[in-house]
Amino acid sequence: MDILLLRLIHIGTGVFWVGAVFTFFFFVQPTGAALGPEAAKFSYHLLHHRRLGVVILGSAVTTVLAGILLLLITSNGLDPDVLFDTSRLGYTVGGLAAIVTLGIGALYVYPRTTIVERTLGQLLADKRPPTPDEQQTLARVAGESKRAGWLVIAGLVVAVASMATARYWGLFL
Repeated sequence: MDILLLRLIHIGTGVFWVGAVFTFFFFVQPTGAALGPEAAKFSYHLLHHRRLGVVILGSAVTTVLAGILLLLITSNGLDPDVLFDTSRLGYTVGGLAAIVTLGIGALYVYPRTTIVERTLGQLLADKRPPTPDEQQTLARVAGESKRAGWLVIAGLVVAVASMATARYWGLFL
């Protein structure tokens, strides 16, 4: 695959991934929490019909896979001497941060998103308020997602900052 096309895919899907996560974490989630039960229809539509969780996860996977292919091509097959050279270290650090962040998102955050989607779908289908158990589940999942969200935000900041400044690391290390 052409390196220019890989870079466009990597950067384009990465921009979407980071922007979607920041928008969801800093704007959509707090607004839903502030609206309480009034947010159920919107949240369900966003997760179930618009497939936001799937789309964010897909963009994250695409970003990381394109990044791995770029590293394979530009580092002579992941040659450690190239990967850890000061002129390339920022890309390596950023890539590792993105891979860890993808892992947190895919294995921890996304499953909780599906719990919310499933619970809201049942509530809306039954046209009823949540039971105490469902309220407890939604509150627990919201708390877990918020804590994990901070890790995802931190990982994305490290990934973006490392890759954006990678070409200058050699000047300072």
